[in-house]
Amino acid sequence: MYAKGVEVWCAPTVDEREMWQVSMRHIAHEGRCFVVSACQVQDSPHALGVEIANWPADRPLIAGGSVIVGPMGDILAGPLRDGTGLLSAEIDTDDLIRARYDCDVVGHYARPDVFELSVDERAKPGVRFNA
Repeated sequence: MYAKGVEVWCAPTVDEREMWQVSMRHIAHEGRCFVVSACQVQDSPHALGVEIANWPADRPLIAGGSVIVGPMGDILAGPLRDGTGLLSAEIDTDDLIRARYDCDVVGHYARPDVFELSVDERAKPGVRFNA
């Protein structure tokens, strides 16, 4: 995706853990792109009127964590936790150019003299069984 010139990477998720936030920041920083990650939110079992074994009744099933990250890994908005809402951030695509002067993983850091990646984008089955 970096080689295709991605500017805004959209990453929907159900992963509310801190490690997801770290991953989103890493992708933005490595790819020098903006990342928008929308995380689902689901109320607690108590609020939903259900019981779930080994789950605290008042803890949300999914606490959210939507975030918008800039091309240097800086958080521009969020993370939005423990409720629904709308995140917004003003982005400047010129920031992408400035960020890629520092590190461009598919540009001057790519080393095409020693490494080549070939991607076959034709549709294929995900699993094939050969007898």
